[in-house]
Amino acid sequence: MSIKFYGKSQETCQAIITQFKTGDLPETLKSIFVNRSDDIPSNKWSWNNQFIKAISGTSDARGFKQWGAAGRKVKKGAKAFHILGPCIAKRKETDEAGNQEEKNFLYGFKSIPVFRLEDTEIYDQKKWEKASSEDQKEKSRLRALPFYEVAEKWGLKVTSFNGKGGKYYGYYSHNGVIALGVENLSTWAHEMIHAADDRLKTIKKVPGQDMENEVVAELGGAVILKMLGYEHEADLGGAWSYIQGYTGKKKETAISVCMRLIDRICNCVNLILTDAEKIREAA
Repeated sequence: MSIKFYGKSQETCQAIITQFKTGDLPETLKSIFVNRSDDIPSNKWSWNNQFIKAISGTSDARGFKQWGAAGRKVKKGAKAFHILGPCIAKRKETDEAGNQEEKNFLYGFKSIPVFRLEDTEIYDQKKWEKASSEDQKEKSRLRALPFYEVAEKWGLKVTSFNGKGGKYYGYYSHNGVIALGVENLSTWAHEMIHAADDRLKTIKKVPGQDMENEVVAELGGAVILKMLGYEHEADLGGAWSYIQGYTGKKKETAISVCMRLIDRICNCVNLILTDAEKIREAA
């Protein structure tokens, strides 16, 4: 792998860590949540189910019968993924005055199989045109992200979900999906560093979130954005808070972890920049 960008990324990383040490950091940027306007049923799902849909690599998912009503059929051999649906029942309750009233109550959740748009095919074009309306503005925004062409070259599916109200702003999945719940470039850069870390086989594949993986992604995202000239969007204040959240509140501990991971961070940044240049040269 070329080391053309390595020196610059190392210099930038060291400069950011110096800012972390001095505490001369801007305020954390506010999150600009994605609000997709696609006219599709799954956009009315709960946040949790929309997130499951996004990390499954699609912007549209429906049940078997729903796809049929929309003019599409599920391809032979396609596998469903599952969302959670509420189980509602009715019961009569008596108030203090002795009056009875029938009320709905939630008694659990059930697993509902749904299929991705990508696992279906059209059998009635007119029905499908009436039943679908993709958010073209959001689609264009995603395609305009820095290094989108690198993600495409790596075979990654980049999608988004309505992020407001959820606990995740973005997500990288080892099955080749980046899902974004906010428009902030810092989140996109963070997930791309995760993808590069995975591609270099240096990411720790463990259940849940790993401290070192998260520090590499957060600091690496800030490095690559600063190298591109996105000083504001690099969100150093947010990056420092995020890193401290994983390493503990002691400044010395957080700084020590960042210093220890510099080589791994710079290798990830270098991979993205090198592949981006190769794509540009081949165009």
